[in-house]
Amino acid sequence: MGADDYLAKPFAVEELLARLRALMRRAPDIAPMTARIGNLVFDFDGREARIDGRVLELPRRELLVLEALVRRQGRTVQRSTLEESVYGYDDEIQSNSLDAHVSRLRRKLLESGSGVEIHGIRGVGYLLRTLS
Repeated sequence: MGADDYLAKPFAVEELLARLRALMRRAPDIAPMTARIGNLVFDFDGREARIDGRVLELPRRELLVLEALVRRQGRTVQRSTLEESVYGYDDEIQSNSLDAHVSRLRRKLLESGSGVEIHGIRGVGYLLRTLS
């Protein structure tokens, strides 16, 4: 809400809702959030990865790994950051389960011709980069 939408107390809930609907009507359409790296296009809104227009079918946790890496493409993502993105705080995880997800995701990205690779940085984390 802007200065032109000031409501003095007390106000009716119906008035607030009417003003919010008016704000929604005048808000510009937001373009879908996508990121492209190599042949891979990641749609953050639809939570979908495409390679050359084909949907890359991934289990939920592999998709979460890919999303975290794409959001930080070209930068190292710490292992702890990936674990929080994929598992949250309440999940009990095995020490190698993230490695297993990354390994399967690496294979799928390579086999699909994505033009990207997941590079492991020993003791730090992972980096998503284009194949050279």
